[in-house]
Amino acid sequence: MKGNLNMVRIVQTFFILSFLFLVGCSRLDLHLAEKAYAQAKTTKQAEPIIVALKTLVMLDRELYQSKLNSAQMALVELQKAKSYMAESNFYLAYLASHKSYRTLPTKESKSVLIQVGRKLRYLLNVQANIVKSFQYLPKSIPALLSKYENKPAVEWDLIEVNSVIEQFVSSAKAIKRSLTIIELEKGTSLSAEIKLWQLALHSQLQMINQIKTHLINLALYSSTNVLEKINVQLTEDSANLLSLVRENLAEEAMRPNFIKAKKEYQPYYHLNENLALASSSSRGNSHATWYLSWHSIEVEILENSASFSEYPLAFTDRAKKLSLFKDEAMTTELNLEQGFLNLNLFIGRHQAIYSLINKLNRDRMILNYGESSA
Repeated sequence: MKGNLNMVRIVQTFFILSFLFLVGCSRLDLHLAEKAYAQAKTTKQAEPIIVALKTLVMLDRELYQSKLNSAQMALVELQKAKSYMAESNFYLAYLASHKSYRTLPTKESKSVLIQVGRKLRYLLNVQANIVKSFQYLPKSIPALLSKYENKPAVEWDLIEVNSVIEQFVSSAKAIKRSLTIIELEKGTSLSAEIKLWQLALHSQLQMINQIKTHLINLALYSSTNVLEKINVQLTEDSANLLSLVRENLAEEAMRPNFIKAKKEYQPYYHLNENLALASSSSRGNSHATWYLSWHSIEVEILENSASFSEYPLAFTDRAKKLSLFKDEAMTTELNLEQGFLNLNLFIGRHQAIYSLINKLNRDRMILNYGESSA
């Protein structure tokens, strides 16, 4: 009995010693395999890294299986990126190359990332101008519109309304710059996502211009009401005098009436001229394109014609011109829902593009400085 007990103890000791020996060997193998993995990573080549990871998985699956899976997935994404690049689908090629490089940074994945990323780097400039456009937009636009709609144009603060119009002009210019950049990149085969973004920018530009035009039309509508009354009064007075006295005497007698009419209309004249200067897309002291025809009708009503006897005869023509301005001012569309008043809402509607832009921002240094970057 005592001999059997000794035998059991000997067997147990043997197994314990064998286990300790195997553990020691495994630890030594794992240490060597980890050194090989570290060395493989310095090559920045996918193949030796994956081979090293496969060895490590055999020694410690729990620790290294996920790393092997990620490395293999990165290799698959790299192949996808190269296939998309061959088809000139730079949008999908970049997404795949970014995923590959950020998962397993190798020389090849970095090279592909740079090639396709530089094809889309212009989107960062587009976005920079979009941000500027929203920064230029006045705050609380619905409240701003309500304020001007419910206040007589003659009581508007010229400095304030000029500033508002200039903000819309600057905002529109920034959107136009974004669209110009995209237009120049048509040769790079715009993806469906970028085309949708482009259409949204066109709608945004249209909304901004509509708001600006709406404010100007509010002023012109009020001005036409005043000019209509002046046109009627000056025409009636001129016709009456011409029926009583010679033309030169009638013209002389009407001079104070024209002076009085100009004085009455002066606040509207200053308002419209200021709006024309503020809404001009050109630099310097230049008026917007709409002002030339508008100012022409102002002059026709408030100034004597070459032959004073013709002034009453031109009444109908002047009235028609005023009516056209008035109709246009009343029928101009204003749809705030076709665009966005808030940048975050705009970004939220185009999440796919902004996910791409976030990746481009992350890769900015690599795309700018190429292979020399970290």
